[in-house]
Amino acid sequence: MPSSEKTRQRNELKTRLEELHDQLLKSSHISAADRDMLGKMVVGVLQLEDVRYKQLQQDPPDAASDIIGGQGLRDTLEQKSLEYEAQHPKLAFTLRQILDILARMGI
Repeated sequence: MPSSEKTRQRNELKTRLEELHDQLLKSSHISAADRDMLGKMVVGVLQLEDVRYKQLQQDPPDAASDIIGGQGLRDTLEQKSLEYEAQHPKLAFTLRQILDILARMGI
């Protein structure tokens, strides 16, 4: 993947994570536990992406495809997206956008 595409995806991911963070702060209908868990996941995604980006600078792309925690993180994001579909469609949509970006990035 060209470097400009990687940069675009990183920027898009960060934008969507900021949107998710803002939506979590504004929503009074999400439990404190879910808000805390999703907030930690935002940080986790950023850390995971940073580790992957640094690893890609040193190793071939295949070596970075199995970062510990990536699949568990994706599974949880997918589960929350489904849970929020009816009552929090904007939040669910943002979660799906993040999942799509992560998939395109190979995470």
